[in-house]
Amino acid sequence: MTGKRIGKGDAAGQGGYSLAEILIVIALMGLMILFGGPALGESIRAYKVRSSANELTTIVRALRYNAVTNRASRTLTLNDENDSTNPNSYSYVNSKGKAILVRLPDGVALESASANSITFGINGSTGQTSPQNVIVSMWVTSDRGDRYTVSVSPSGTVSSTYSTYTP
Repeated sequence: MTGKRIGKGDAAGQGGYSLAEILIVIALMGLMILFGGPALGESIRAYKVRSSANELTTIVRALRYNAVTNRASRTLTLNDENDSTNPNSYSYVNSKGKAILVRLPDGVALESASANSITFGINGSTGQTSPQNVIVSMWVTSDRGDRYTVSVSPSGTVSSTYSTYTP
């Protein structure tokens, strides 16, 4: 064995990438970033509002379940975007008696379309005569926003609907 490399070229002309190949790869990466960047930003904003609405829906359902299970009323307090102390947040007392404050991510708005709180009685109902609605929204692009409406019926049934709006 001589220790020499077998193949094309000698030690001075080892294989690699040419300048043209590197420039083509950089150009392709630039195109992917140019066209993929805005779509990625849009996806992230849509995910923020969707996950916030899903979390709120889950918490409302858990509070109703907790009220029925423990035979004690449970209340969710809503602080909409106009609240001066904790805007775009909501609070509740969990099953262990600990007060929880949840702040929505930046850009996600909480709109209370009904009362500023939702209270479940020991039978799971709200005691109201009409549904209570909470709206979670955010602009996704300059001409489209996503809106999720979390509705609680007087009997305590919790549902969520999706719609778009023009900001």
